[in-house]
Formats: sequence, structure tokens, C-alpha cells
Amino acid sequence: MKLRAILIFVFLLKCSLNWGQVDSNLSSLLDSLKNEDQKWRHLIHQVTSKETDSISIVSKRCREIDSLNFLVIKPLFDKYGYLGYNKVGLQSSHNFWLLVQHADKHPDFQDSVLVRMKIEADKGNSSITDYAYLLDRVLINTGQKQVYGTQMTLNSSKTSYECKPVIGPEKLNERRRQVGLSTIEVYIQIMNDNYLEKKR
Repeated sequence: MKLRAILIFVFLLKCSLNWGQVDSNLSSLLDSLKNEDQKWRHLIHQVTSKETDSISIVSKRCREIDSLNFLVIKPLFDKYGYLGYNKVGLQSSHNFWLLVQHADKHPDFQDSVLVRMKIEADKGNSSITDYAYLLDRVLINTGQKQVYGTQMTLNSSKTSYECKPVIGPEKLNERRRQVGLSTIEVYIQIMNDNYLEKKR
């Protein structure tokens, strides 16, 4: 019993030391970049399909923000590697991942981040669920089939979202469960509920 208490104490001490090393400046920078990224993406969803000029302007701004953010996150990655929980905290690490997700013009960079992220996810220092999304993104961006079905497109009749090409669809839900994702059926329903009406 005493040994167990000691082990728990050592574990908690280690966690507190790791979290104590969070770089607040880096964290604030990532949070700021993420807020700008999301501001423009939310505007896209708020503009109706009839406002084509507004859609064009907002979409252009989104692409510009993605390009500008890449110029910041690439040097950060080169210097620090994957920015996991122990470096920038839980939320800011997620924000770093989100910014990498949107660096679609740079699939080689996304792939480099993916490799380092997997190492950190295996250590519990980053999200395995976020890793699944980035893996699918890299695969789709390089012309391959995705693994977890996170990347979607509208079907031909524009009545529902569906997966972009995926390997072994018969075992898709099993793979999704292993990384903390809902079934593909639930995911499609969420996508339809959140975005389909806004595209009509």
C-alpha cells in the first residue's frame, strides 16, 4: 500500500513538473493564431450562398491567414518539434495541431509534424484523436486513401456528407473507436447537422 502511494506521489510530482514547464509565451502565440484562423472560418459558415462576393472575400482571407500562420508555425516546429501538452498545455497544443491541419499547401510539412506527433501521442503528450485527423488529412492531401474517415465531402446530390476515399471501409468504425472517434454514421449526422443547412 505504501509503495502504491509513493508511486502515485511520484507520478503526480512528475506531472506537476511537466505542466510547470509550459511556455506561456508560446501558448499565447498559438492561441492568438488559432483565434484568427477560426474567426474567418466561422464567417464562411455565416455567409449565405447568395452572398457570393462575401464568400469570395472571406475565403480569400482564410487562405491568406493559413499562409501567414504557416510562416509562424513552421519555424516553431523546426525549433521545438511537436508542441505537446508539456510545452504549451492542453488547449494550446490542440491549437497548434489545428493550425497544422490548415497548412494544406504544405503536405510535406504536415507529414513531418505527423511523424513527431505520433511519438508524442504514444507518450500521452498529445491527442491520439487529433493525430487521426492529421493522418487522414496528410493521406488525402497526397492522393491516398484515409484511415479513419475524418475527411468529408458532399455527396453528388449535395444532400449529405460522405467520406472521401477510405481503406477497408468494413472495419472503419473499429479503427475509429480505437482513437476515440464516434461511429462514421454519427459523424456524418453531426456534419450534416452543423454544416449542411448552411450550404443550402
